[in-house]
Amino acid sequence: MADEKIPGKKTSLGIVETGEKVAEDARQAAAEATVSEQIEALKAEIGRLKESAGLLAEGTGQLAITQVQSLREELRQTVVANPLAALAGAAFIGYLCGLRHR
Repeated sequence: MADEKIPGKKTSLGIVETGEKVAEDARQAAAEATVSEQIEALKAEIGRLKESAGLLAEGTGQLAITQVQSLREELRQTVVANPLAALAGAAFIGYLCGLRHR
């Protein structure tokens, strides 16, 4: 049991390759640490992206509300300035809707 063989790796009898094994273990540990750091950085970046997307969605919603309010106010001013044209336009739209539902 003292001389266990590693499959796929040939070693000379009686020679212990501790220097290569230690170097390989150090490389693996460094690679694992690098991967862990990268994962943590990606998690932090995902958190920042979620926050940015939330702020963007909130800003877009506020912009849409503002534009609708602006359009409503412009329409109201147009109706007050030209009541007969607004009445004729509403009658025409009503007529078109009536034709569509036939």
